[in-house]
Amino acid sequence: MMKSRVESRGSRVFGPALFVCVVVFLAASSAAAASRPAAEQTKIDWLLEEVGNSKATFIRNGKEYDASTAVSHLKTKLLFAGRRVQTVRQFIVGVASRSSESGLPYEIRLPDGRQAPMEVWLLERLAVYEKGQPKR
Repeated sequence: MMKSRVESRGSRVFGPALFVCVVVFLAASSAAAASRPAAEQTKIDWLLEEVGNSKATFIRNGKEYDASTAVSHLKTKLLFAGRRVQTVRQFIVGVASRSSESGLPYEIRLPDGRQAPMEVWLLERLAVYEKGQPKR
């Protein structure tokens, strides 16, 4: 009986603490994005959507990840980069092209088997966007 009270009390403490952490994280994320020029943030968002819709395999530090995991990872890195990333090209080169941990370049393997450095693929997708012809 006593144990359940302690567990119950602990759950009540961590519940609000976890909620506060999530709110702070979301606010920081919004603040970092808000400090970026809107046109640049739009391009970054579009590229992240392209990654998510690619059905590609992402290779980071020798391990393979699906598209949704790659998007989540890139969003986290972008959040931590904060105000240092003001343009889509800074995002591509400084966040989305290589591992901060190992320095190894990220790669992408498309569903048709073609494999390329992530930086090259993202720059190609950006060129499509900037021509005003977003195609997948």
